[in-house]
Amino acid sequence: MMQTWFTDAKLGIFIHWGIYAVQKRGGESWPLIRGEVSMEDYHSQLEHFTAEDYDPSAWARLIKRAGAQYAVLTTKHHDGVALWPTHEQGPSIPNQGNTGDLVGPFLEALRQEGLHTGLYFSHTDWAQSEHFQCITGLTETELQQLRSTKHNYINEWHKLDEHFAPDQEYYAKWNRFLEFRRNQLHELLTQYGTLDLLWFDVMIGLDHHDYESKALRDFIHELSPNTIINSRLEEYGDYETPEQFIPVYPPEGPWEFCVTTNNSWSYTGREQDYKTPYEIISMFCECLGMGGNMLLNIGPDERGTVPEKQVHLLESLGDWIQKHQEAVYGTVRGLPHGYAYGPSSLNKERDILYLYLSHLPGESTFIKGIHNEVNAISILGTGTTCAYKRIGGAPWMNVPGSLTIHIPEEAADTWVTVVKIELDGPLKLYSGEGVEIDLN
Repeated sequence: MMQTWFTDAKLGIFIHWGIYAVQKRGGESWPLIRGEVSMEDYHSQLEHFTAEDYDPSAWARLIKRAGAQYAVLTTKHHDGVALWPTHEQGPSIPNQGNTGDLVGPFLEALRQEGLHTGLYFSHTDWAQSEHFQCITGLTETELQQLRSTKHNYINEWHKLDEHFAPDQEYYAKWNRFLEFRRNQLHELLTQYGTLDLLWFDVMIGLDHHDYESKALRDFIHELSPNTIINSRLEEYGDYETPEQFIPVYPPEGPWEFCVTTNNSWSYTGREQDYKTPYEIISMFCECLGMGGNMLLNIGPDERGTVPEKQVHLLESLGDWIQKHQEAVYGTVRGLPHGYAYGPSSLNKERDILYLYLSHLPGESTFIKGIHNEVNAISILGTGTTCAYKRIGGAPWMNVPGSLTIHIPEEAADTWVTVVKIELDGPLKLYSGEGVEIDLN
């Protein structure tokens, strides 16, 4: 069941952190599956993942300064390496003895800052031999041979062709993996207090793999009834998660755009293509205008340090949100496409329209089709009054024309200017194709 805190929150911070930060290849655990590193070499990163500078309280303060209302930490990527001391048979950073539990302190730090808690968990687990065998169709001997070499495992997925006939042994292996997955989720849902959000990833959609998604959702809600779940649980998730691309038209219902600050989810130490504050804020406003959230990613290094450029981006976004928070939290979808030259949102009463201008118009900006009378128009954050007038239209034929708004250059924001338009009641829009006006 969707919770109102999520749709009101608008901004979350994604944190991709795991042993893949040690060798700094990028791509998180995918280099392992693409054959760029052997299983043995990949797992050797465990002893070098020190987390010696990990300060979850500092992370939580940064997340709050960014204006985010929630955060999602990768507790286990596809490599199967857990950031908490799992009791299940699988690799775990705390169980290696080189650092403590990384999940519990993070969740507690978020709660101390009044933030909502989220955990990422991959359905896919390359460290589980039986799971890997079920996915690839490999025998145990073939699997051991592959694990000692650099090999493109992805090619092996297609060994399960249309002629594959699951046997009793196959089902026994698959069911043991599903039980393993359920047991690890039980740990996360029962050891750390109430969890607000579960963010699943990578459910390999080959034939003969029944992930029992409905049963898993029911299991989660038996333990934690108010935990919301992202869309990567087949049709049993609560909201959609478009990735690295802002939709042209928003999905139906709640959604969240997940995006990197550069071109990598995880730390590589050589990130160059960082987005600018202007680009981040503009993308965020696009999400606001379509009633969605943005989940902005950071990737700490193996010591637990967040790169300075990522800190700068989060703080720049937070400064903009602090100035314009009225037009951020709790807003809903604004004008449909074609009504204005930029995204917009509404307050919940739908009598205040917020227009986000990432490019300042030369003289005026236009909004088409508003029937309402306007009470006032101003620049949010400064209170500067904007002159406005209506042009065109035929009120006697119920055609409202266009509202033109002058934007004082001196009141413009450094990144995105927000125009606040106060209406005489809930927004009423003209949606016709126009008419021939005979009576002028």
